[in-house]
Amino acid sequence: MTAPPTPARSRPASRYARLWRVPGAPLLLVGGVVARLGQGVTVLAWILLVRTTTGSFADAALVGASVSLATAVTAPVGGRLADRFGAGRVLPLYGAAYATAQLLLLAATLTRQPVPLLCVLAALSGAVFPATSPALRAAWAVLTAEGTGREDVRSTAMAAESTLFELVFVIGPLLLSAAMLVADPLAALTGSRPGVAGPAAAIVLAALCAGGGTALLARGRALRQLRPHTGAPTRGLGPLRSPRMPALLLCAAGVAFSFGASPVAVAAFAAEHDGDRAEAVTGMLIAVWSLGSAAAGLWYGARNWQTPLTRQLTWLLAGLSVGYAAWALSPSSTVLGGVLLLSGAVIAPAMTVQAGLMARIAPASMLTEAYTWLTTVNLSLAALGSAVTGAIVDGPTGAVGGFLVCAAAAAAAAVLAAWPGVLAPRRSRDVVDRPADPLRVP
Repeated sequence: MTAPPTPARSRPASRYARLWRVPGAPLLLVGGVVARLGQGVTVLAWILLVRTTTGSFADAALVGASVSLATAVTAPVGGRLADRFGAGRVLPLYGAAYATAQLLLLAATLTRQPVPLLCVLAALSGAVFPATSPALRAAWAVLTAEGTGREDVRSTAMAAESTLFELVFVIGPLLLSAAMLVADPLAALTGSRPGVAGPAAAIVLAALCAGGGTALLARGRALRQLRPHTGAPTRGLGPLRSPRMPALLLCAAGVAFSFGASPVAVAAFAAEHDGDRAEAVTGMLIAVWSLGSAAAGLWYGARNWQTPLTRQLTWLLAGLSVGYAAWALSPSSTVLGGVLLLSGAVIAPAMTVQAGLMARIAPASMLTEAYTWLTTVNLSLAALGSAVTGAIVDGPTGAVGGFLVCAAAAAAAAVLAAWPGVLAPRRSRDVVDRPADPLRVP
């Protein structure tokens, strides 16, 4: 495999400095982290809380699955509403509804309500999960659209967005750990158990971040520039009718499957090699993987890449597949940690390129909805990848089989991205240069 194309000369620090000076950018960057901070907390916090209150990991998994599946099904609805009425109006309503639903679910869990009721409330909270990430990517696409004079920092903006999203899943578990450290005094204050007080405090913090953070973002000029679509309402399949959109989502499906499968395989590897320390080692390994991705995302966004996006995506997905295969060769968790750090370097760049392709392929009037379809694909296929790999690692191949399944899923996505005429027209090596309809830039 030859080396990826050499980027054009650039001044990395100046690109991020210029991005920071874009009107509305500081709020998008900082506020976007605050608004999504709970996403790195809630999954694990709910598992711990429901497991403690019901005594069953199966019940905890049901509650978590209810949230994810409801979000996967309803995300495009929220995106379509944001495109139709403006993200600045829709997002804070969703944020407030989501925070309320999470607190209702918390109250039901703490009062030992039946598991079916918990699943209903969990599905309700998932259905009103705010489309913060899609709205942020759509805002960056508008702020760096052709005619703004900021076209050259689009890749930097998308890379910063991908990197900060990775950091959410590094900071989130640390916040949960901090909540667990103060669980004893919280339990004494509230009259509960530490195993309940710690996760509950983390969930309350996550709900406040989601509700308050989305309201704060909506007040910024960047989201206000995502003007409501004034033409005919989007109907039917919406952005899915755009040429190359199904192919891009299929590529995303392969990657999402591998992302859902990989934590299960890593956990199985730790269980095979680290015994009683397996849970702690698993968390450290996943954090190292995310750190590798975040560092590479910053590096990628600091450079002006001349290579067509479709070719970049092909190389990055191929690198992801090779990285997964290399996991299977690791003799210990220490070695696997080093491999994870290196192989994670393709994740944020791949997500950046994927977001850039979406901005070019999707009609501008449906851009937020288009990004929510990525949310649907990511959640659905990650859940499938987790379930399939769970069965595989319980078999004779163990963690190695799980790693190879991840490699196969990423390889299939790379082959699809490279196939002539799938993402890029056959007559050109470049993907479409402009969106399907003009971006409305004030």
